[in-house]
Amino acid sequence: MNSETISEFGEWLDDNANKIENNSVKFDAQRVYDVIDNLEVLRKPIKEYFDMTEEDYYENESDHRLTLQNPEAKLSELKDRVLVNHIDGSLADHDVNFTYNHENPFPDGEYSPKVDVDLVNYSFVVIGAVFANTIVADIRNSISKDAILSVALAAKAIADWQD
Repeated sequence: MNSETISEFGEWLDDNANKIENNSVKFDAQRVYDVIDNLEVLRKPIKEYFDMTEEDYYENESDHRLTLQNPEAKLSELKDRVLVNHIDGSLADHDVNFTYNHENPFPDGEYSPKVDVDLVNYSFVVIGAVFANTIVADIRNSISKDAILSVALAAKAIADWQD
């Protein structure tokens, strides 16, 4: 995987966001999972996390940015998301600092695919920009595991909603 993979998918997603949101273009969550797995931020392949309980994830891998609400619930049911929204620091010095926002794809109790499409899109824009200008280890060492999980949860929710 290289930065072009992330950038190309980000561009496709940006071009097709409205069509995904109105369900006229099929969203391919597997492309998101492949990017996430290739970044190697999480210990396991991303699909293994979906059936993990919130408690198991919290105790074994979370960096505690997500708001977990039900210890016995599966992660795939989690309604909180962490958006990668900004990068600062010095790429030349390998001092990368990501910043984050919480996002709620269920603003009025009903699923809003736009929130998740925007989350995947924007997160990949930021991650792709960093990847294009530094080494992947800088991303692995700096990015929140909860934010990476959030991108996958958003992708899964979009795909599930379209099905």
